[in-house]
Amino acid sequence: MPLHPGCAGSEDGFAQFEEMEDVVFHYLDVCVTLQLDHPVVAGASFGGWIAAEWAMRYSNTLRALILIDALGLRVSDAPTPDILSLDPAASRQAIFADPSATLALQVIPDTAKPEEVVSVLLAQQTLARFGWQFPDNPRLLRYLYRIAAPTLIVWGERDGFVSMAHGQAYHEGISGSEFKTIPNAGHLPHIEAPDACAGIMSSFLSKT
Repeated sequence: MPLHPGCAGSEDGFAQFEEMEDVVFHYLDVCVTLQLDHPVVAGASFGGWIAAEWAMRYSNTLRALILIDALGLRVSDAPTPDILSLDPAASRQAIFADPSATLALQVIPDTAKPEEVVSVLLAQQTLARFGWQFPDNPRLLRYLYRIAAPTLIVWGERDGFVSMAHGQAYHEGISGSEFKTIPNAGHLPHIEAPDACAGIMSSFLSKT
């Protein structure tokens, strides 16, 4: 489970990552370094966007692709809000099915703990570099047809950040893809409903 470049815990050198293509090359290099041959790549939210860009360009390097409430697409009638402009309460409302739940408050507290401030700021900086105001690639949708790896798309039915219309667009754009939804889950179904999400993923992988 790699830490994205620029996020807390990753190595220095974030300045070299100027666009999404740089991040894709980074992960291709990671695979070479770790001798990973045709891995299964699963990404959620921003990680899903990275995974989709990777698969769109270098689909032949993957055994399978799993997108979980992935950013990346520009859907005209269902725009993604600028999450960086929202306060913690509004962010919880957009991301979680139950924004008042203990889990939601733990993941997005009203005030970050002192030891977590740096992590939060770095994550925001990373997202801002690639998705300031518009967390998407307006050209990605037209090239989804290039993704040839077996693909599973998982979406929380109550995602208020990246609506299910984006999941449908990924599904329609990627030939042969599977599209599964999880009720009573928002933008992070792997966190809100981990057992259900893991079951869907395991079933998919057993077939691929």
